[in-house]
Amino acid sequence: MTRVVFVVIDALPLDLVGAEHTPHLARLADQGGSNPAGGQAVLSTATYPNHASFVTGAVPAEHGILVNRVWDGTEWVRSSEVGPKGDTIFTAARRAGLRSSIVVGDHHLVGVMGGFEADQHWPPGGKRPDVELDAFRYAANRAVLDALDEVDALSADLAVIHFNEPDTAAHLHGPGSAGLAESAKATDAALGELLERLQDRWDDTIVIVVSDHDQELVTRHGVDVQAMLEADGLPGMVECEGTAALVMDGPPLATLLALPDIEGATEIDDRNTLVWGEPGVVFGPWLDELHGSHGSPRCDQQVAVVGGGHAAVSGLADSIRQARPHATFWAPTTMRLLGAELRPSTL
Repeated sequence: MTRVVFVVIDALPLDLVGAEHTPHLARLADQGGSNPAGGQAVLSTATYPNHASFVTGAVPAEHGILVNRVWDGTEWVRSSEVGPKGDTIFTAARRAGLRSSIVVGDHHLVGVMGGFEADQHWPPGGKRPDVELDAFRYAANRAVLDALDEVDALSADLAVIHFNEPDTAAHLHGPGSAGLAESAKATDAALGELLERLQDRWDDTIVIVVSDHDQELVTRHGVDVQAMLEADGLPGMVECEGTAALVMDGPPLATLLALPDIEGATEIDDRNTLVWGEPGVVFGPWLDELHGSHGSPRCDQQVAVVGGGHAAVSGLADSIRQARPHATFWAPTTMRLLGAELRPSTL
């Protein structure tokens, strides 16, 4: 039997992957494989769009989660209330008669990733659990490890696991900070405990470890794209996403690029355009005590490491060495490894 364990270490920067800060992850990469340039995130480089792509193999224009909140036709709502459109690795696993589980530090990810379709999910109901929490009130690494045992997650054919603490540390202390480095070490220790739990079936196991995005140092905040549009009599509704902003039903690309503080822009679909400013510029309200953020293409670097004792690890390692894996690479690859099929998007 093949077991795939897919681990996301939120906001772990690639430059901290090595013997000094992440010895367990570095050892897994040495034994299996990695891409030295890492993987590539979807835009926006926010947590929820990338996690939705991890489980659907689709880009945000297809799965519908463009930034962390979603327009439901009336208002912007948290994407966990909507979930991704289309097939997910959990529904594909169920069709194939495989058991799946999901255990996440950020409880909203259960909904964002379609995790209610898994055979086991934690936290229950996708609600904040009564456990040890990090500074942003997400489940701490220790709570995630304990939950793996609580729901017997690792006995499943497919286990999806998320550690949140580095993302909180990066927001609080900023990229390149001692606080982030300390959090990376602590999370790598948690990964080491996870890998130890897998040893009883190591020869059957494929381990995939990724991050969802990087972060950049915040240098300025409060740029109000909505106010700029309204001042010029231009159409559009804006949802801020850290160092990027989504403009829905707005003016043409050239008009957006001519606005003050807009350095770049790209069309996501026929209604939505993502814009960003100079390095470190955050759109909309922000707290002065937060020093890291993401959203722009500058934060698109992901960690991409594979390992395990399964015979398929060697071929998977060769694949990601040869081409930098995109966030959409992992879902169809995971299903292929499990002998199942992910249905393509019908959009």
